[in-house]
Amino acid sequence: MRSTRPRLATQKSASVFQDRAERLRKGRATAALLREVCPRATHVAVLLKFEAALHADQSFVLYPGARAYFGFPCPYGDCDGIYDLSHVTQSILLGTALQASGTLECSGVRSRHRIPRQTCGLQVSYIVNAQRLPGTAA
Repeated sequence: MRSTRPRLATQKSASVFQDRAERLRKGRATAALLREVCPRATHVAVLLKFEAALHADQSFVLYPGARAYFGFPCPYGDCDGIYDLSHVTQSILLGTALQASGTLECSGVRSRHRIPRQTCGLQVSYIVNAQRLPGTAA
């Protein structure tokens, strides 16, 4: 006879994914609007390039009506990591810089090589650019 109860591993995977989705949702919901944080910004563009060839580059553009939230999920579906670029964008939003770039490593955990709860470690190179209204100092 076959059991009708879901497997525990499936429940944990779903829970990890739901946890990450909830953290992202709460972060966006509590973030201020871009126009409130940086009134002179016309948009902020974020480009993410992952070290693993199997992940495509990702780009995001935030306009004044968008929430100024800069958390992006790791592209591995079984990873609970979020790349947090809020500290990187701080100087851009404060008007002291127009661009920031660098590399981050995912600190989330996932199953790797059939071993659960391994540090993900996927590196992402990022470039964040801001465009402002004319006459605005960097």
